[in-house]
Amino acid sequence: MSDERLLQSIGMTEAEADARGTSYEEDTWDEKTLRKPRRGRPSLAPEEVRPYTVRFPVSLMSFVDERALAHGWTRSEELRSIVLQAKGQHVA
Repeated sequence: MSDERLLQSIGMTEAEADARGTSYEEDTWDEKTLRKPRRGRPSLAPEEVRPYTVRFPVSLMSFVDERALAHGWTRSEELRSIVLQAKGQHVA
């Protein structure tokens, strides 16, 4: 996922993200207003998510990687897209 897409999904501009980063680095971070930072990127899912480990033939994963590259997505984003399409839901 691109930085731009991530910022858009959490409703923040690049300037706001830079300002928050600077305030955190300079130890002027206001935890009451901005909450304590957490490790990792924020979840984009509206419900709980869990990691799953699966095994695929190399040729099948190559197909997934080619589709991901064509869409400009990560492997995980492409796999989610394929599953949602199979389920009959639109993928953004």
